[in-house]
Amino acid sequence: MEVLVKAVVIAITGALFILLIKRTNPEISTLLSLAVSALIIVLALRVYDEVSEVVQLAKLSMNIPKSYTEPVLKCVGIGITTRLGSDVCKDAGQSAVASSVEICGAVCAIFVALPLIKTFIRLIGELA
Repeated sequence: MEVLVKAVVIAITGALFILLIKRTNPEISTLLSLAVSALIIVLALRVYDEVSEVVQLAKLSMNIPKSYTEPVLKCVGIGITTRLGSDVCKDAGQSAVASSVEICGAVCAIFVALPLIKTFIRLIGELA
């Protein structure tokens, strides 16, 4: 919870500075937006370490194969990265580039999930 409060304070402060700068220097405002985003991601990575420990514990205690959990976590990472990249492009006024980032993210998520999809298809085939 403490991390979220810090992230919100950083985001609001950054957003105010970005609004002040955007009219006179839009390039700098885009760079500031990236810097604020990077700082918030660093905060989130601190929490991710704890999440990672719980996932590892679940895999060990329930014998969940790595091939099941890894694609899901990678897809979450791809989704977060795609959203951030797309939003930065939209803020810079590049909606076509933002759409391209979103399409690329979707294709990458499907690619990463292919082993899991294949496993489930085989499992369904065995049950039928």
